[in-house]
Amino acid sequence: MNSQTLFAQLSRWLVVLIITLVAVHHCAPLQRALSDYAVDGGCHQRHHVGHHE
Repeated sequence: MNSQTLFAQLSRWLVVLIITLVAVHHCAPLQRALSDYAVDGGCHQRHHVGHHE
């Protein structure tokens, strides 16, 4: 198994994180998809309280 230094591993993950953040920041459809996923799947769920039809 290849042994890698902690600094090398952290540097690679930092580069991946930065690339991902830049991609999400500049891609509107990806932003919408991620925000819809967060709204539908977490504590930000849309509840229609008080509307009885």
